[in-house]
Amino acid sequence: MKKIAALVCLLLTLASGVGPSCQVPVFRFALERWPADRFQLLVSSRGPLEEEVGKAIASLRRALEADANEINVDLEEVDLNQLSEAERISHPALDHAGESPSLILMPPASWKTEDPVWIGAATAQNLMRLLDSPLRQRCGDALVKGASAVWVLIECGDVEKDRRARELLEAGVKRAAEKLELPEGIIRREDLNKDYSNIDPDNILRSDVPLHISFTTETVLRDDPAEDIFLTMLVEPEALELNEPLIVPVFGRGRTFGGLAASQSSVERIVGASEYLCGACSCQVKEGNPGYDLLIRRNWDAILEIEEITPESDIIQEALDVVTFEPEEETEPAEEASAGRNATLLWVALGGAGLMAGVGYLRFRNSAAA
Repeated sequence: MKKIAALVCLLLTLASGVGPSCQVPVFRFALERWPADRFQLLVSSRGPLEEEVGKAIASLRRALEADANEINVDLEEVDLNQLSEAERISHPALDHAGESPSLILMPPASWKTEDPVWIGAATAQNLMRLLDSPLRQRCGDALVKGASAVWVLIECGDVEKDRRARELLEAGVKRAAEKLELPEGIIRREDLNKDYSNIDPDNILRSDVPLHISFTTETVLRDDPAEDIFLTMLVEPEALELNEPLIVPVFGRGRTFGGLAASQSSVERIVGASEYLCGACSCQVKEGNPGYDLLIRRNWDAILEIEEITPESDIIQEALDVVTFEPEEETEPAEEASAGRNATLLWVALGGAGLMAGVGYLRFRNSAAA
């Protein structure tokens, strides 16, 4: 369901033909200005938890109380023995609770589903695998260093298929890096000077992360035990059952708009998706853009040292003599260029939507892991 919603949003976004309201590319706008959607983690038990997992849960709670942005998850502990029948009915997620202590991860509202992301036994090891993984850390590291996107290849185990998928992905990101350019009008904070007299603050970057078009790739085995929970967030469970390598972009603060089976992908589609990510942000409202968020243990604001830019910001007051903060109106040629780009991306999105229909992505189903 999350993937269908993301593609519908992508189709609507790209088909609208609305000119960009700011020149900051989508990948950088998402990194600096879109807080990661929050998951809900329910820990159910009958009576006290065992010592090891109890300590792990208490540690997570302390971390969240110290800084809720430590990880994009809200924690709730429920003792089923203490609940009335009415209280239990009012909490639908508890329908998935077992008699033994359980971890129930519920998705953000933006996923448009009430099904759990993952259900498993409440153990310290499962909690660690649920909250973080090596692949998530590598993606996060690349994104805060300035990667436009991390392209993840989920291998299927078929040596020849995986080899062709790796070659395709490398060719696609190489072509995208060579072909794409940043939008004009982006203002790096270090470039502000007294020559500016009429700027749109939305075009000013909010962090010192290097700005350039670059892509990194990551490969993960489908049966990697360290990544099995994360993979159920990254793609639909049905997709993981296919004997196909899957290609998935991750950008912003751990956001994706879904993946494609490598056999249905192409260099042009990879370039097209990269073009959307590197193009000027046409809708600053997060919900108006395609994609859904992933659970990644990373305090993005603290790492990026985000500074919101307003007319009163020190960086503005120190650098400029006169600032009107009135963005210039879009010109007709710019709108036409944007419409042309959107038409190309619409073809890419339609291809992805058709594939998903073909492989049975029309229903969101979650798997439980012990």
